Amino acid sequence: MYEDPDTRLAQLGASSLADAELLSFLLTRGGAPGEHALGTARRVLEAATDLPHLAAMGEGELIEVPGIGPVRARRVVALAALARRISERPWPRGEAYTGPRKVYESLRGRLGTERAEVFLVVLLDSRLRKLRELEVCRGGRNSVSVLPRDVLEPALREGASALVVVHNHPSGDPTPSGEDIALTHRLAAASDLLGVALHDHVIIGDGRFASLAELGHLDPVPVGLGAKA
Repeated sequence: MYEDPDTRLAQLGASSLADAELLSFLLTRGGAPGEHALGTARRVLEAATDLPHLAAMGEGELIEVPGIGPVRARRVVALAALARRISERPWPRGEAYTGPRKVYESLRGRLGTERAEVFLVVLLDSRLRKLRELEVCRGGRNSVSVLPRDVLEPALREGASALVVVHNHPSGDPTPSGEDIALTHRLAAASDLLGVALHDHVIIGDGRFASLAELGHLDPVPVGLGAKA
């Protein structure tokens, strides 16, 4: 028997609704969602397999689900983008770096649902205040090819004294691979030659992160110290 999600929402609150029932509100043009919208929502979730994958689906993928057209697809994409922003803690320009958790909390929404590996650099001044963050390159599901010059050219161009590099593991497991560790060592050596302090390499997974500095793969640079004397 069909139970009206709108009535249950009003009487019991949003926490009482299943994922498909919540999603059905997005798929309704006006008024309360009906059985058709609820059925479409269930097909969307079946296609996505879980909510993290739903958040990563693009408009083209969503349109392949029966009952989903461009307007409904864009609603879901917009909601996913809003949810990612809600999950993040913004790290504005001029605010100081305090450790890898700050990096994770500012980028987990953006990188946590990416299906490809994305490599970013966060540029810092001599007092470890954020200058800007830049996407350096984008790879496949299991790897991304990064050269030291990809990271250091923007650092030198922007006059950065220190930096943190960041990438994601679409598998959800942030444990660093042998390639991640080797790249970190190459970046540290190149940064040292140019007088730029590499503070950390942060890997973002599904709800968690790994810091190669905390794992002992980088010589510690005291927080508050930018370029080496």
